[in-house]
Amino acid sequence: MSAPEPKGPFRIGDWRIDPALDEISRGDNRIKLEPRMMRLLCRLAQRPGEVVSLVDLLEQVWPGVVVSQSSVYQAIAHLRRDLGDVEDEPKYIATVPRKGYRLVAAVTTDEAAAPVVPPVPDAGSRLRRRGTRFAVLGVTALLLVSVAIIRYGDGSPDANALPTIAVLPFADLSADASNEVFCAGLTDEVLNSLARVPDLRVIGRISTARFGDRAMASPEIGQVLGASHVLEGSVRRNGNRVRVSAQLVSTKDGIEVWANSFDRSASDAILIQTQIARAVVDALSVQLSPEAEGRLAKAPTAKVNAYDMYLLGRHQQLRRTPEALDRAISYHEAAIAADPAFALAYAGLADAQMARYYYAGQSLDDTAKRVQPLVDAALRLDPELAEAYAAWAVLLTEQWRTEEAITALKRAIAINANYGEAYLRLGAAYEYDGRPKEALEAYDQVAVLDPLHTQLHVRRCLTLQNLGRYADAERACERGFELQPDIPNGLWARGLNALAQGKLAQAIEHHEAALARAPGRGDIRVELVMLYLDLGMEEQATEQLALLRSAGEERGVTMAVARYLLATGDVTELHRHLAGLDLDEAAPRERVDAAYFALALDDVPLATRIAGDALEPRPSLSDDFRPGLYRTRWAVCEVCTAALLERSHDDAASARQFESIANAHFDDVERNGHVWHGLHYLRAGVQAQSGDRAAALASLGRAVELGWRRAWQMRVDPALKPLREESKFKELLATIDAANEISRAEFKVPG
Repeated sequence: MSAPEPKGPFRIGDWRIDPALDEISRGDNRIKLEPRMMRLLCRLAQRPGEVVSLVDLLEQVWPGVVVSQSSVYQAIAHLRRDLGDVEDEPKYIATVPRKGYRLVAAVTTDEAAAPVVPPVPDAGSRLRRRGTRFAVLGVTALLLVSVAIIRYGDGSPDANALPTIAVLPFADLSADASNEVFCAGLTDEVLNSLARVPDLRVIGRISTARFGDRAMASPEIGQVLGASHVLEGSVRRNGNRVRVSAQLVSTKDGIEVWANSFDRSASDAILIQTQIARAVVDALSVQLSPEAEGRLAKAPTAKVNAYDMYLLGRHQQLRRTPEALDRAISYHEAAIAADPAFALAYAGLADAQMARYYYAGQSLDDTAKRVQPLVDAALRLDPELAEAYAAWAVLLTEQWRTEEAITALKRAIAINANYGEAYLRLGAAYEYDGRPKEALEAYDQVAVLDPLHTQLHVRRCLTLQNLGRYADAERACERGFELQPDIPNGLWARGLNALAQGKLAQAIEHHEAALARAPGRGDIRVELVMLYLDLGMEEQATEQLALLRSAGEERGVTMAVARYLLATGDVTELHRHLAGLDLDEAAPRERVDAAYFALALDDVPLATRIAGDALEPRPSLSDDFRPGLYRTRWAVCEVCTAALLERSHDDAASARQFESIANAHFDDVERNGHVWHGLHYLRAGVQAQSGDRAAALASLGRAVELGWRRAWQMRVDPALKPLREESKFKELLATIDAANEISRAEFKVPG
């Protein structure tokens, strides 16, 4: 029987629960829960010690929302992380396989009453619009059905389709439960071995890892993932002996197709993965070519200690924090030291170094110097190593060598057609190359191979918003956030989706929420500074810029400071900032980018001095200023500034050459379906400089219509100087100012 409703906060174990504030606390540790997460916790606390079924939780916590059972699984996993629970010996929430969940901690309150589920807020309330915006929404039935349709059409396996295997995480049954890394590594390597078999389809580890607690039966897992078979197993390690048990289950009827146990010494454990993979292939009567036989039998290394170090490195790498990446690098380096011929360890180290560019602020130049030799070494040792091509492709993509990146990724996929991560990176390379439709096709392949991969949905969100499909993009972002609510990616992408539509208050809110999860993400904070400036909230922009500087963040900060000073009208300090820039080692693009701000101050001599020899004729001149795709979205265009510089030197012919490069880029971007207000804003500047004021005003009007809200830049942009006295220009500025005033009025300052 459910307990009556409490009149105030209550306790679960040593946690204080405050439903009114959606907050849990223990000592000085306070955690803000999403409203739906609080309702879930309260529903369990209504029936302490009892099993609460999945159906009950779906009905009570997700009323009127069509979601699957995996929504409950994801929410429970998130609650456990917040409570600091350990799944093997839970102190708070225990899984009752195939039945539901049980709150095992004591529930007490000052009112001697257990809690009930807080009511769902009224749909029209302010709380509903803002407080639940980041709620964990659950993996919707639409997502799960769509995954099945991609694979089978009607959600059930086709008898003529390739066998599809989901390798679930191997359970650690050792007495001290100290073999988590070995279990994870064994799971991955069995998966990777099977993935090399051409006539099998293998679900990616990101998706299968979500079913490690076995709360769902094999047929249900198969329905969610589109798998015809599930491989599950356990590991028990005792001293120098390892016992691995595994079974292959048909998801159609739950019947065991194959099962076996392997007893080996720890020094032979590396061979178990190939034995299991071989047994699965035989059980499914898959015929192998001689080449496939060789791939299946090939162990990554013969050195057990090297293999252990590699597994530890990959385990740390998946955490993606700067500290974890440093540990990952150390482990991979130890693996290489133990076996200098271990190609996979070189590829793993290359990926870890590449991740430091994204998550630890490492410069691209330093990253390239570290990554390229590792990729070269891996491919020398194993020219058929898909992971090496995939690691290389990420570097190539960031260097805007997109055609080479696409070629490398297609090579990786040719080697391993089940390599979902390679398809994901291929989609990103297509995005960078300005081909969003091809990117979506690549992501469709990821949806087949790894449907619950967070980054898949984040990347789809970015691509769909590039195409102007904002509602579809929002749904994709919500899925990405729901799958991994503790990382910033989904929220950051939602912020960009709001920005694309001119919804600056929402964009700021999403960026703030993203930074709450990853305060060290300087790239997101740089964008937040710009968003606050766009909305005219100088105090908040100043605060964010100070946080960037105090953290020692370098990437993008120099130009962020310049934009801040230009937006706030601090001409004296901007002059000082520009004059103090050390650009001796800067690339031509960086010098021209900095020269833009001097031109905005109408200081041509300073702009010329900053640019230096950047515009001197050379074979690479057009490549040096090739417009960046995402910089175009943010209305940053070095080739446009190059044209302005040439006009300031009365060299109209050279200016037209640069403008032709810009116009060709704009045309190409539009032809490929991109819908960006920044694109039209930049086009307006080129048209204004070439003397076509009517076309420039029309382009500027289109930019404002699509959501351009950066009034401060319009007022000082040297490219738009010929338009400033036009009545239409002033009308557009008034439109932006009015829209921003409305946004400020509805905006609630975070904190």
